[in-house]
Amino acid sequence: MNLRATIALIGLVPTLLHGQAPEVSARLDTSTIRIGEQAHLDLQVTYRVDQGHSPRITWPAIADSVGTKVDLVADGGIDTVLLHPDQDPYLFAQRRMLTITSWDSGYWAIPPFRFVLDGDTAETGPLLLTVHTVEVDTTKAFRDIKEIYEVPFSWRFWLKRNWPYIAGGVAALAAILLLVREVRRRRRRGPVPKDVPEPTLPLAVRTMDALDVLEKKKLWQQGQIKAYHVELTTILREYIEERCSVPALESTTDELMQRLALGAMSSAHREMLVSVLRMADLAKFAKLHPTPTENEAAMATARRFVQETTPIQAPLSDAQGS
Repeated sequence: MNLRATIALIGLVPTLLHGQAPEVSARLDTSTIRIGEQAHLDLQVTYRVDQGHSPRITWPAIADSVGTKVDLVADGGIDTVLLHPDQDPYLFAQRRMLTITSWDSGYWAIPPFRFVLDGDTAETGPLLLTVHTVEVDTTKAFRDIKEIYEVPFSWRFWLKRNWPYIAGGVAALAAILLLVREVRRRRRRGPVPKDVPEPTLPLAVRTMDALDVLEKKKLWQQGQIKAYHVELTTILREYIEERCSVPALESTTDELMQRLALGAMSSAHREMLVSVLRMADLAKFAKLHPTPTENEAAMATARRFVQETTPIQAPLSDAQGS
């Protein structure tokens, strides 16, 4: 064989390996057992997936017995494994481990297992399992079966087997005792008082507090005249809206005066209010700069308006006497 033919043959080796068909096999971990002992039968299908194709594998039906005298003890199921992950990442195998035994001595054949691979049939080779009988020394006499031996009671052994139940019972008892203790403690304390809402301050008090906060800001003293009058009239409008039940915050000065003229507010009080509102309108829209005296007078008029329009409540003793 010349050099060119050798190189061509070497180049065909990977192609042959990659294109090889799936292979089936059956192996016994031991071919000789004694009666009642167990052996493991390893069924395997080896295939490659480097051609982008995974074969369709149909396993044979596994009955309760394998052959005439070999019984199936356990079936480990089908498991797919990578045979050589470091050397060949494309070589896979489907394996199935069967545990078998036999109760008769002799030489028992395990017939081939038939697989269907991509529509083609493949069979494993037959196997032979040798089963020996248990040797009995017939020169010695048979001995009677011994009586049942009763093991003496042991607290240590009993606690070792039952400690989970004991621990669970102790935990449940502790939980019940804690619950009873908590119930008794709450009964001694009496009912838990409900949260009593804090009393709401009267409208006049809240309004005067808001005027105090505004005055402490010293807005007009810092040149913020427009902001000062806007906040002052907002406080008065909120007071009127809650006091007289009219939409004071949404009304213009003229609309508000018309609504108040229909109510019980006196003309003197309306004049006090309109003087403050007109001054604010001029400061907001006409960019008027009131003098310090006019700014202080607006605050004083607002305070006087709130004080004089606040209803006088009768003392508690007078109310009870009436």
